[in-house]
Parts: sequence; C-alpha cells; structure tokens
Amino acid sequence: MAEACERFPSALSACANLDALNRLKGAYTGREGSFSARLMESLKQAPKEQKRELGAVINGLKKTWEEALKARQGELETEKKQLDSTRNAWDPTLPPPMPPTGALHPLNRLMDRLVDVFRPLGYHVEEGPEVETEEHNFDGLNIPEDHPARGTADTFYLGQHPELLLRTHTSPVQVRVLKRLAPELETKGGIRFLAPGRVYRKDEIDPTHSPMFHQVEGMLVGKGIGMHHLKGTLAYAMKALFGPEADVRFRPSYFPFVEPGCEMDVHCPLCGGSGCRVCKGSGWVEILGAGLIHPNVLRIAGIDPEIWSGFAFGMGVERTAMMVSQTPDLRLFFENDQRFLKAMGGLD
Repeated sequence: MAEACERFPSALSACANLDALNRLKGAYTGREGSFSARLMESLKQAPKEQKRELGAVINGLKKTWEEALKARQGELETEKKQLDSTRNAWDPTLPPPMPPTGALHPLNRLMDRLVDVFRPLGYHVEEGPEVETEEHNFDGLNIPEDHPARGTADTFYLGQHPELLLRTHTSPVQVRVLKRLAPELETKGGIRFLAPGRVYRKDEIDPTHSPMFHQVEGMLVGKGIGMHHLKGTLAYAMKALFGPEADVRFRPSYFPFVEPGCEMDVHCPLCGGSGCRVCKGSGWVEILGAGLIHPNVLRIAGIDPEIWSGFAFGMGVERTAMMVSQTPDLRLFFENDQRFLKAMGGLD
C-alpha cells in the first residue's frame, strides 16, 4: 500500500489521455477493489480506539488522490479541446510545409564577396593545406629561426609529427604558388591570386581574437611593382567593401616576408571614430597587414628579385565581418545561434 502511495504522482503524470486517467481513478478511488476501498476495509480490523484517527488519515489520503485526479482531468480535457480545434482547422488539401533550407555561413559569404571584389582585377583563387611544414609556413617566408611565432606558445605543432603544424596564416599558399609558377613567370607575365582559408594560433578567446579564424591572402608579382600599386589596389577594395566614403590609413610596420611593410586601418564604423571597445578607443581598427614582397621570398621560390617585384596583403575575415556588419563580438560568428545567423545582414 505504501508503494502505491509513492507511485501515485508518477502514475498520474504518465496519464496521456482521459482513458488512462479513468483507469488510474478506478485503481485508487473506485468503490470496489481500489486502494482506498481496501484501506477502508482494513479499518474494520483496527483497534476500536484507533479507528477514528485512522479513518481521518484514510479519508485525507483519498481526498488528496481525488483532487489530483480532478486537476489532471482538467488539463487533459483542455489539451483535447485544443487538439480537436487544430484538427478542425486543418485543411488536408493544402500543400505540405516546405522543409527549412540551408544557407552559407556569414563568413563564407564575406569571403565570396572579397573574392568578387578582386576578381575584376584579374585575381584568381588558390588553396593550400591547413597542416603545413615549417618550410612553407616559416622558412619560405623569410621568417628567422629565432622568431617568436615559431614557438610552441604561438603555434600548434602536431604531437606525433613535430615537423608539421597547423598553418598560422594563409601565406604558405604564397610559397607553394610562387614555386609552382616560377618556371612559367615570364610566359604568364606575372602572378596575381587570392588565398582564402582557415588559420590557427594560440590566442585567447575574446571579442576580437580566436584560436581559429579565417584569412584572405592576396599577392601580385610583376615587373616594376611598387607601393603605389599596393595602396591603390587596397584603397579600391576597401571602398568596394565599406562604401565610397570609407576612410583608411596606412602605418609603417614590420613583417619578415615584406619590405617595406605596412598596416592598414579603417575608420571604426561601430562608433564613428568616437571610441569603443572594438577600436579600443582609438577610432581606428586594424584590418590588414601588407607590403612589398621581400626579395628573399622571391629568391627562395626561384624568382629573380632584380627582375620581378610584387606586393602581398592579408586580412582577417572575422574582423572585416565585424566592421561590415557592425557586430561588436566575433565570438557570435562561432556560437551557431540561429537567431544571430538569420539576422546577419550586410555581408552579401
């Protein structure tokens, strides 16, 4: 009997329709053979001085069961009415609902847009592996042996294959393409391409950093190429991305694979230059690094730097997406929140 009392709440919750509820009602509060009827029957065997007290307990228990059954009956009747109403409103002649359709992630859409910006200038797309060798990720880019970027604090090396690593930038694609096309350079008259893809660094996750992010690398090799070609190309691209009023600036900087090197900033569209946490109060946001290809990079690839020159640039896709869509935190792009992804605008 004690077990029946303990089981009552779960049995009541399990009643999915009125028929099941009526069966439970009969089992617990029915006139014959129910738990309450058997309790009343057992009361006859109790000592006379205890009958009043036991009778009150049994009646209280029965009342509790009856009230719970009545409440559950109300819930099931309400559900049945709603279900009947839905069935009556259903039109079987209507076509079935269309299944939800997928869409490209906002970052993929932005990379496609960047490619579309440069394609009219003659750039095509090149790809490379995400697991790279030090030769392509560092040596071929004139990065010295003691450069901090080669350390395990900055770079993910593969434990079972320490000679391999997750590429820290898309620049290894430059090395592979230059080596492959060097013999045909004179015939082709030059090289120009983009290399979009994922890269990996040991960065802490915060509103502007992530250990995995995307880059779009660009390179042009020709004869007589100078900084004026680089600045003109990037100024055109930024106006295509941010609009004709886009304000940019170039600052001198150092990268081992370019000489001279520079960084390009965009006037922060989130705060209009007044200062926010994304631009860290400066009113400007660094959007890419660039420069003229270092002669050593060309020489390593088998290209004579006395004849050929060129420029290269690389931009972070997430940071650009934040600027274009005015999103204050890049982590939103990785959380896969359907509400954010559906609301994402301005990247097409």
